[in-house]
Amino acid sequence: MSPDNQLESQAIKTVEPPVEAVRDQDKIHLVLAYLGILALIPLLTVKDSPYVQWHAKNGLVFGIAGMVGLPVLSALFGWIPFIGWLFSCALVLAFLVVDILAMVKALSSVRWRIPVFTDFAEKL
Repeated sequence: MSPDNQLESQAIKTVEPPVEAVRDQDKIHLVLAYLGILALIPLLTVKDSPYVQWHAKNGLVFGIAGMVGLPVLSALFGWIPFIGWLFSCALVLAFLVVDILAMVKALSSVRWRIPVFTDFAEKL
């Protein structure tokens, strides 16, 4: 393979899919998609927008993982004085940051993939 073909091949891999325009009526649904169990609202009511459906599935999987995983990890590490408390707080803060970032990306017409969670959500 010539160097030109290699560059062309790499360029094709880095091109993102076209940005989808966010409809005004979908904005509230995109916010709800990343508010834990409230992601069921857009998932069950907005059938005409694959974009909203994708974010609702992504947000639902991430929200359920947070609702189950955060208490379990906090209980596991909570018995360690101070360090366990710091770890639990950092974990909750990281979850909130990712959740807010995903919400902002969704409102900016970006399908932001959350590693592991998005792969699982796409199987739904």
